[in-house]
Amino acid sequence: MKQLLSSTAHFLRSDKTAVRRLIQYLFFAATVYIGIRFYFYLSALQAGDMSAVKPGGVEAFLPISALMGLKRFVFSGNYDMIHPAGLTLLIVFLLISIIFKRGFCGYICPIGLISETIGSAGRNIKIHRFIAYPLSSLKYLLLGFFVYIILIQMSLPAIEGFLNAPYNKVSDAKMMRFFTEPSRTTLMVLAVLLILGLLFRNFWCRFLCPYGALMGLVSLVSPFKIKREKDACVNCMKCTNICPMDIQVHKAGTVHSPECIGCHDCVRVRANDECLKTYKSDYRSLTLAVFAVFWISIAAATLTGFWRSEVSSGEYLFWLERLGQLSH
Repeated sequence: MKQLLSSTAHFLRSDKTAVRRLIQYLFFAATVYIGIRFYFYLSALQAGDMSAVKPGGVEAFLPISALMGLKRFVFSGNYDMIHPAGLTLLIVFLLISIIFKRGFCGYICPIGLISETIGSAGRNIKIHRFIAYPLSSLKYLLLGFFVYIILIQMSLPAIEGFLNAPYNKVSDAKMMRFFTEPSRTTLMVLAVLLILGLLFRNFWCRFLCPYGALMGLVSLVSPFKIKREKDACVNCMKCTNICPMDIQVHKAGTVHSPECIGCHDCVRVRANDECLKTYKSDYRSLTLAVFAVFWISIAAATLTGFWRSEVSSGEYLFWLERLGQLSH
């Protein structure tokens, strides 16, 4: 055991990005665990076990419902107790982005880890900036569409109707079927995204993810931006080459870009301690802070009753058995 701990410590010291990777793998493992628990929860309910408890974390995959819940909470003060964990997670992710840049994308998001892993195994063809910038706008257009529909067009009564509709109450089960029973169209889209991810680094995160776009816009107010000290910079370009979002860090004074996911990989590989810095903080502390803020927030939500859904097992099973008949 002592040798194992020593080897692990040596690995974490020698691989400058190992700490972030470790945190990403832990969150990915937690996501897989939640998915497995939810699968067995559905199976238990259908077998008649009304004591089965749904894992709240599965509601992280219901961002549209969470955004509606956030609007209702802001304008009416009513917390969404159909999918409270979904709304709680959205608020936590926004809070993390406000403080720690897109820390959700850099440390927590399982899709981000998959995207980075696929990219590291692929060709990593560089996309010229004249093409990359217009492509980056796609995710903001997708975000704009959802924001327009939910925040502008939909009234509070319409949102109330959606959140309390039978379809929304079992929308997490519908999402599970998306993964366990994918359609041919779904498989084709995933195949295209896989190919694009192999050819172009982080294609999904950089160009298509509306959730990342939201976190990016919110992160613009974060005080913890990467700053480059021009006089200390040796133009080695290590920072730019390692950046998963292809930001030209070696040319920046301060990295204001909403594409920055706050991973601090650029700081970890810097040529010297003076060339890149994070405002008034050590990047190691920020890494641990993201991890701590997330879990403390979830623990607080659980203890205060803003995590577990108020939909009873009986009602959930009733609509689950009619899932194929439900529409938005």
